[in-house]
Amino acid sequence: MNTSTPARSRFEAMLAGLSAACWLAAWLLPAATGLRGWEAFQAALVGPFREHFGVSGDDAIPAELSALTNVAFVILFVSWLRNRIRRPVLFLKVTLACFIVDCYWLVQGVRSDEAGALLGGYYLWLAAFALLSALGGLNVVSARRTSRTPTADTPA
Repeated sequence: MNTSTPARSRFEAMLAGLSAACWLAAWLLPAATGLRGWEAFQAALVGPFREHFGVSGDDAIPAELSALTNVAFVILFVSWLRNRIRRPVLFLKVTLACFIVDCYWLVQGVRSDEAGALLGGYYLWLAAFALLSALGGLNVVSARRTSRTPTADTPA
């Protein structure tokens, strides 16, 4: 038995599966008025570089960062899936940073009274990052357990 990698609980697997399902569904569902998830990603990624497109000015940097969180999601999820998380606290911090960056659109929508323009795909996308952050929190807790900590399966 390999003792260097901790066993995953069913709850962790469920969180990971839900996170991936939310993220994938968010790509297909409407995220904002007139944009499906993949179209919103494209608009955020290339918008600041086009002269006549919806993303410019103060929204340009958050748009790029927001688009790049999708790349981070894939990297983080694959790292968890392959059991390659060597620094659980860093994993948690990155997932939380991605979640906070992605909340930018909600905050901007609320500030400009246009929160109604954000649709289900956007909220599923946020949920995917929230679930991945919860998974990161579980990894931090699991990593901090010592070999002397009793578990349900083994004596102290």
